[in-house]
Order: sequence, then structure tokens, then C-alpha cells
Amino acid sequence: MKSILLTFDLEEFDLPREQKVHIGEEEMYKTSIQGLTNLLFILNKHNIQATFFTTANFANKYPETLKQLSKNHEIASHGYSHSEPITPSNIKKAKEIKEEIINKKIKGFRAPRWNIKDTNIVNQADFEYDSSSHPIYLPGRYNNLRQTRYPHMKNNLIELPASTIRPNFSLFWLAFKNLPLYYAKNFTKLNFLKSKYTMMIQHPWEFADLRNINIPNHIKKPSGKQLTRKLDCYIRFCKKNNYKFQTCEQFLKKHLIKQYLKPINYAI
Repeated sequence: MKSILLTFDLEEFDLPREQKVHIGEEEMYKTSIQGLTNLLFILNKHNIQATFFTTANFANKYPETLKQLSKNHEIASHGYSHSEPITPSNIKKAKEIKEEIINKKIKGFRAPRWNIKDTNIVNQADFEYDSSSHPIYLPGRYNNLRQTRYPHMKNNLIELPASTIRPNFSLFWLAFKNLPLYYAKNFTKLNFLKSKYTMMIQHPWEFADLRNINIPNHIKKPSGKQLTRKLDCYIRFCKKNNYKFQTCEQFLKKHLIKQYLKPINYAI
């Protein structure tokens, strides 16, 4: 079975601040909520479950939204704040906040901006898998070409990397936004030659209308309805090829539990 893992980093829209552009706190959250609404319309239309790596800041701001989201989708952790470094204390506190809101155990983690150097912090916070590895070279960000591209065990923690193809191709958000749809389709077909899953990484705020926000064009275009239609076309392509949509948790439970000596408790 070939699995599509749609993953979304549900966070406060702080990217303009990273670009030295002023944006108010309320606008950051409003943009994320608007995008989430548009995104969920497509996911519900196709009856698809996804994984939402969520910050504690967003969870505290919209606890009822997160609770409702958890009824149909996997909620994983994206740290406490999208702009703060990961520490042993805030990674654990963020996990506890979200678990209390949704009344379920949080099993997965992804570091904001993929920025974590010590995965022992993740293991000590009692996560079962980590999806903080993106094995590509991204100029100005990181060079992770030496990282393992396939799921593996590290310090009693399952590492679930983002899907990549050598020499330097990925289906992360900037690639999906800026390259033609046939890139995503061909990437998916090629990736399945050596992998059981293809992981897409996006953000709900991308599906809001970003045209009036002063950020670079390669970040804000396409957005809103245009990007929503593009995702809809990609989902249709996947269904036509009989690919199965799963959350990260579902995929690991189905495919990987038998490969490791350490049993994973998926009971909630």
C-alpha cells in the first residue's frame, strides 16, 4: 500500500516578522484561522485525515478549534511558540497543554523551522515519533543532505523524515506552491519507487488570502482559493492512483511497528 501523509504545521503566522515586516498578533492568528477554514473544506470534501503539528500558542488561543480538529485528524506537537528555540521545559509543557485540551496523548513532534539539534529532548518528552528531519539542502536555512531519508529508530524514538529524492528534491510547501502541479505528481510517483509513503508539508496560513501582506511573492503566491484548487487537484490525482491517505500515527502503526523491537502503545 502506498500512503500519502498530508502534514500541516498549525502555528501563528509569524513569517512576516521573520521577513522584518510588521504584523499584529491578532492578524497572525486571524490569517491562520482563515487558512485553516479553507483547508478543512477540501479535506472534508474528500474525507481525508491529516496530521496537524500544532504550537501551544495556537492551542491556547483556539482550544475549541483544536478540540474539534482532533475528532477527525491527528494532533501532533510543533513546540510552544513558532519563534522560540526548543528547550526541555517548553517542549514538555507544550505537549501537556495540547493533551489537556484534546484529552488524547500527543505522539508526534516536529520542530519549528526544522530547527532542533538534540533529538534526546524529544525522546525525554515522551514522544513516540519525530518528524523534524528534512534531508535536503535549502540555501540560507540548512544543509541536511547527509541525514537518513527513511524511517529509522534513534534513541528509542522513531524518526519519520520528510519525503525527499536525491539529489535535492522535496514536496515541502515552497516546492508545492511555486512549481507546476506535474512536479508534485512526478515526485510522488518517483518517491514511491523506494518508499512506502510520500509526505507533504504545508501550513494552514498558506490557504488564506495573502495578496495584501508585504512578503516575497514566492511565499504569498499562490495562496487562498488558488492554492486550495491546486491541493484539490493533487488529491484527485492521488485518489486516481489508489494512494491511501493516512495520518503519521496511522502509517506508523500499520507499517513500522513490526520492524522495531520496542513496542509502541497506540492506545489512548
